[in-house]
Amino acid sequence: MLVLGRFSKVFSKVGEILAFLTIIVLGLVYLNDFLLTRFSFNLLGDFYYTLVKIKDYAVIFTLIICGLAFASRRTLILFIPFCVLAIAALGLYSINLLQLF
Repeated sequence: MLVLGRFSKVFSKVGEILAFLTIIVLGLVYLNDFLLTRFSFNLLGDFYYTLVKIKDYAVIFTLIICGLAFASRRTLILFIPFCVLAIAALGLYSINLLQLF
């Protein structure tokens, strides 16, 4: 029995777009890190810290959406535990991130 078979294509397309945008953000952050350590040149300025926070959440959301695309084609035995673990991971990451500040 498919849980959300109709939404599998939607999750897949959203995951593809999110993965593309995540790679762009990762590339900008890592390029800025490289330029900063090698040449002491800060390409992004103050926007860098905002982009780092976006990067952290973008990776988690990309993994969750791609996991939903996979789990939505499976049974409830796989879908429900995945959703619980995804929510727990996102929540615990957010709490951990808040403790840093």
